[in-house]
Amino acid sequence: MADDTRYAYAVARIRGMETRLLDHQWIERLLAEDAAGALKVLADSAFQEAVADVGRPEDIEKGLVCALAETLLTVSAFSPEPELIDLFRIRWDFRNLKSLVKASLLKLSDEDVGPGGEEIGLVGGIGIVDLTVLQKAVADGDYVSLPKVLADAARAAVETFRDSGELAGVNREFDLAMWAHHLAVATEHGCEFLTGYFRIEIDTINIRTFIRVKESGGDRTDLLPALIPGGTLDLSLLEAHLGEPVDAFARRLEYGRYGALAPVFREWTGERAHMLELACDNILLTYVEPARTAAYGIEPLVAFILVRQIEIKLVRAAVAAKLDGVQRSEVEARLRTAHV
Repeated sequence: MADDTRYAYAVARIRGMETRLLDHQWIERLLAEDAAGALKVLADSAFQEAVADVGRPEDIEKGLVCALAETLLTVSAFSPEPELIDLFRIRWDFRNLKSLVKASLLKLSDEDVGPGGEEIGLVGGIGIVDLTVLQKAVADGDYVSLPKVLADAARAAVETFRDSGELAGVNREFDLAMWAHHLAVATEHGCEFLTGYFRIEIDTINIRTFIRVKESGGDRTDLLPALIPGGTLDLSLLEAHLGEPVDAFARRLEYGRYGALAPVFREWTGERAHMLELACDNILLTYVEPARTAAYGIEPLVAFILVRQIEIKLVRAAVAAKLDGVQRSEVEARLRTAHV
């Protein structure tokens, strides 16, 4: 789709937005400040409007969510295929609906949930469905007002919980539905680039699931139900290495698409989980890097969304580290390729 001239205007808009991405000099300013100073630095960046109402660094999350919501809404609005960009928004609907369904099944009180759903991680203003609509659907046990993919996932999750009594089944139903929806929509639009992007995301999620189950001493009955189909990695490969040393898994990955993960696993300890997340982000950045210079197509739009998401992770990590008194060198070690 890199030659899709329908995207000429959208790519031109993205080129303008790219000029406001965080550069190395700005990151140096951020890292040099304390937590309060970091908030002031944010007010002098593309995050200016998003953090305008954030008075304390402890409340930075609402500003970061606002920044991501603004990015996704803006890019969707000028994209000739907004339904593809909205795949990045509907993820938040799946997340919110999953949290609401689990709270309902557990019969949590309003106090447990919090006035705005903060205690169960609800995030408003970023999905394609208003949060109040999701809340009402779950409260009524009637999902007819929701998009079919969300309604079907909610019904399946409730049914699974009634059969098993386990929340893991609820998580699985929502995760399976979301990724199947992503792949189906991208395929229907003939967007090989986006399909490839989602398959990499699925692979990296499965790899992190594998190492989490392995670290906890789980077996194949714990692993297999937690894996998501649709990626490029053969799921039997993960199963086969569950009982092997982590170094053996590193050797298996070394010469493939995920070779960049091998060094992380060769020196694996539970404390290196953040390095695995960083390496997975860098794999996605490598995938989209050629797309950032495409003249047409959806590729530059997706690349911009990824970089903005990673910027938000960077800001979140930097501010949290400053609040926790973490050394600057430790923060720098966690920066993604796009910001070093």
